[in-house]
Amino acid sequence: MTFAAIVRKWVCVPSRVALVGASPRQDRPVSGLQTDPQSRGFAVYPVTPAYRGTSLGGVPCLGGLEDLPGPVDLVVLFLSPEKQAEALHQVRRLSPTPVVWFQPGAENPLGAENLRREGVEVVEDCILATHKRLCGKA
Repeated sequence: MTFAAIVRKWVCVPSRVALVGASPRQDRPVSGLQTDPQSRGFAVYPVTPAYRGTSLGGVPCLGGLEDLPGPVDLVVLFLSPEKQAEALHQVRRLSPTPVVWFQPGAENPLGAENLRREGVEVVEDCILATHKRLCGKA
């Protein structure tokens, strides 16, 4: 699937999004994605083991991708590459397999290439900037 198709299908219209690396800290880039997309109809699932059960953006934080209540369209990574192993392992077990979106600072060339080789769709870009740039008025 092309970048443009992924954006049209899952970024510009409400979809189901797992935010891996969610945080209660307002100074973190992930904080803007924990509430704003919900107001636009997106289903947002914060995922961070350290905050399991804590309300982030009004939604209970999950401990891992295996705790998702159902399929998601996008897994957006806000973790540094050295902290991604478990999340990348879990994403491979999800069905259907979601698009994996590496945020700036979470770039992982080896992890992205391995996912692509396994047939997983991968994007490396800022999802919020992409939404603002390509989906009309934010």
